[in-house]
Amino acid sequence: MSSYTKKLMQGTLFVCLFFLASCLSIYFLLPAQKTVSPDFNTYAALLGSEYLEDTDVINGFKSELNEFPSEGDKGLELYRRPLSRPVVEWFYTQVTSNRDVTLAILENADKNNIPLSMAFSLAFVESRFKPNAVNRNTNTTIDRGLFQLNSASFPSLTENEFFDPRISAKYGMLHLRWCMDLAGKGNDVTALAMYNAGTTRVRNNKTPQHTLNYVAKISAYRAKLEQKFNNDVVAYYSVDSRTSGLVKK
Repeated sequence: MSSYTKKLMQGTLFVCLFFLASCLSIYFLLPAQKTVSPDFNTYAALLGSEYLEDTDVINGFKSELNEFPSEGDKGLELYRRPLSRPVVEWFYTQVTSNRDVTLAILENADKNNIPLSMAFSLAFVESRFKPNAVNRNTNTTIDRGLFQLNSASFPSLTENEFFDPRISAKYGMLHLRWCMDLAGKGNDVTALAMYNAGTTRVRNNKTPQHTLNYVAKISAYRAKLEQKFNNDVVAYYSVDSRTSGLVKK
């Protein structure tokens, strides 16, 4: 081997060792990356799909310990008053990023006396507020639309009707109201489980684990949604003690 070749090989080896040493130094000197908890100060964060995948695991969430009252919902109260209705519509439009979806859910939640936070949290977990969402089940049935109406449960609906947010919200809220009435007053967790797994399995204490996880995701999202609604909307209104009317602060 010539002296020139030896020098070339030595030079190449030196460069490789120097590059490797530099990479190792950078790796060990850089600060470790921290896991950041979800921040729900923005509407985009509320809409972020990453939040719901493991919420029940991350937070140690116990669905049976997190009930919400169905009566006296602040969202419904403010939506039903002309003074504050536009603000409620504005808030939920920021959440869904779709005014047609927002108005469809608001109208049908109001008709069926369903808390707004519950209605919107259900729609989020079911479809991420996407009217064209589709899920094919192992039993060959298909869930479609905003509230993922099942083809076997709603055989009379056409494909276009499944994807119409007004129709999906109409039947989705009717079905949820029926589940709430069966579950009993104040038992929203059971009602949501019935919506997902059917009344028979829930009543016979055979609720599958995936349904429990599903309910946990809805309830956890709902808690954050209510918190933001209270901060962004409720905090700016109060009831006049003389007239029992709503006034802006």
